[in-house]
Amino acid sequence: MVERGEVVLRQVLRKRIVFLLLLSVPGIWLLASGGSAAAVSGASAVRAAPGAVTSSSLGTYSPTFVGPAATGCAKGCDLLSGPFSSPSTASGTATARSKQANLPDTARSVPSPGIPARARFTPNVAAAATIPTVSCQPPGSGCDTVNPDSGGAVGVNGLNAVDSATQSTNVLQQDIEPADQGLCAGNGYVVEDNNIGEILVFNQALQRTSSVIPLDTVMGLTQKGWSSGGDISCLYDQANGGHWFFTEIVSASPESNGGPFAGCFSPAAVANTCYEGIAVTTGSSPFGPYNVYFLNANYKPSEPGYPYLLNDFAKISTTRDAFLLFYDEFPLNSSVPGFGGGGFNGAQEFAFNKNALEQGLDVTKPNGKPNPAFTVAIENMGLLPTPDGTCSSDDTYHEGGITCWFAVIPAQPPDPSQYDNSHGGSGFMLGTLDYYNLGGNRLAVWDWTGLSKLNSSNCYSCAGIHFGGRLFSNVSSYYNPQTAFGGFVAPQKVGPIPLGDECGTAGLSTVAVCPENGIETNGDFMTQVSQAQGQLWGATSTELTQTYSNPSDLEETHAGAVYWVVGTGTFDRSGKFTLTNQGYVSPEHEDLEFPAMAAEGTSSSDGGDGRAIMDFTLSGNGGPLGADNGGFYPSTAYGRLTSTSDGLSGSVVNIADLGQSPDDGFTEYAGYPGPTAPRWGDYSNAIFLPGSGDRVYFATNYIQSPNCTGDAFTLTVATCGGTRDGFANWGTSVNYAVP
Repeated sequence: MVERGEVVLRQVLRKRIVFLLLLSVPGIWLLASGGSAAAVSGASAVRAAPGAVTSSSLGTYSPTFVGPAATGCAKGCDLLSGPFSSPSTASGTATARSKQANLPDTARSVPSPGIPARARFTPNVAAAATIPTVSCQPPGSGCDTVNPDSGGAVGVNGLNAVDSATQSTNVLQQDIEPADQGLCAGNGYVVEDNNIGEILVFNQALQRTSSVIPLDTVMGLTQKGWSSGGDISCLYDQANGGHWFFTEIVSASPESNGGPFAGCFSPAAVANTCYEGIAVTTGSSPFGPYNVYFLNANYKPSEPGYPYLLNDFAKISTTRDAFLLFYDEFPLNSSVPGFGGGGFNGAQEFAFNKNALEQGLDVTKPNGKPNPAFTVAIENMGLLPTPDGTCSSDDTYHEGGITCWFAVIPAQPPDPSQYDNSHGGSGFMLGTLDYYNLGGNRLAVWDWTGLSKLNSSNCYSCAGIHFGGRLFSNVSSYYNPQTAFGGFVAPQKVGPIPLGDECGTAGLSTVAVCPENGIETNGDFMTQVSQAQGQLWGATSTELTQTYSNPSDLEETHAGAVYWVVGTGTFDRSGKFTLTNQGYVSPEHEDLEFPAMAAEGTSSSDGGDGRAIMDFTLSGNGGPLGADNGGFYPSTAYGRLTSTSDGLSGSVVNIADLGQSPDDGFTEYAGYPGPTAPRWGDYSNAIFLPGSGDRVYFATNYIQSPNCTGDAFTLTVATCGGTRDGFANWGTSVNYAVP
């Protein structure tokens, strides 16, 4: 074994760690352009009585563009290219490496991303945020007992920091935080994907059927000299015989030269570097082969910020007719700003002809002309007015890049029986509205209609495609304060932090020993939306105040969740949506991070008693009274609910996989004693799998293994018997439960 002093010297001289601060963080980026307000404590928060929920139209619009995807904009520019063939990865199924493997200790050198600081906007107002309140004594809805029992859930370890660090495609970017996590299921398989770009395949019983497969391999990036940029998503669609979709940010810069951090995310940015990779299997196996397409974030020369635009935080879904893709658009070069001179261009919504992707059609014909069968509709939401102004100038401060639609997430149905085929084929999206970092009580529901028109040659009937929305006001309020790095930092149980004990020698801090930090919750925006039972299911993080009568007037401030269920049956009949249900989830004395929801795929009318699951990471220190034996290390947790329940059924949170130690990654300490970014997985996932016995599969981040200490810990890859990296110890779990 390498001596500890030698390892320290190597780290001081060589170890540089990659921050994925650009990835998956609309809250962080919106802070950069949208600003923050002073934090408000639970005791001083304004607690306004909720008014009656009202709804109003956000308008109906013709898409920004409809036509062949080979153009997608003005003449002379291409939105999409491909397909590029990528062979089957089935050879990756031979062996599955044990998480306890004793891998060799090695120190890797990785480049500093040098991410530039962004101008921050701070409202010049004296305003107090409205922090929701739930009663724990006497018991009330939204305050939930934590039960350490699994509640019938089955779970296994998924990917972890060692898996990412030891991939040959991540040679310069081993230690990655946050560990964003995706999940998709179908045709007898369950697939997890993760930053910066790996997948792991299970069967329905959650037995591994593959080793770790790099998305660089899936998308053929190594052969192109390109690299994975993260922000992964995946889904399975049963149409056309069944196909798997994998998406991620792709950078047209080689891994050997720094990958996305030397191109797409570099301080000055490199023009025309950022793409969204879309890999589609040619058949129903997740192992491929694949047809790979690349969406060019800089496809439109007239777009503000061109040619330095980033396709951030992409999320995907399908309808009967369309493959829907969303991303938030950011200009990366301050000398080429966005709308109104701001640093954000708003949400971008794409509806591609799904049949063309699944059939592997060429975007461009052999004669160089666009393929008339490969069509797309685009809505640039940066051009749409918000209730508080436009992306070019808000109504109050007249600044650009603040009041832009952001994180408008498409809803994913679990199977074709849940598609909404009204109005010529419809697709739906949900989004919250908190432009000034003061919280909110509004919910936006958006819709595509007429999507079957995408199947018309050359999109000749695509004038029948429309994009519209509806605003719900006075819904259950939310507030997740934006800090320099994200939202509310949730505490975790106190435990061994060997990296924190050596943060000075690791080059993370100017002090020798750093204290344990918390878990980042990022902000009050959607990260996943599910569609089932004629409903849309969405949730977001919020700060919550828990009240107790014993001792008298005790209040605790925690990270919790707010959720909404939106009925689409009334939309089918009248073009208007119905708010079916809403509520809060808050583990008693503890905190939760990154909620996701999925409902069973049983059809019901609006207001039906359909069953669902919400999953999340649970952490906490037991509050001021030290409940739960001092709280919880980051754990995988979930609760059951229905479209009519008042919060979780039985007000119970179950622990599906119990965390084994505190989060002890480099973002917990980097820059201490200044502000730090304790980055966690920026999203959890959940999906109902038809034919699996009514199972909802879900995945989120937790700490898989105990943190070793003393000489057993080194600042190297695969330390502590291969259970963690020296600079990161995140892990994931993949689970299922019957709602």
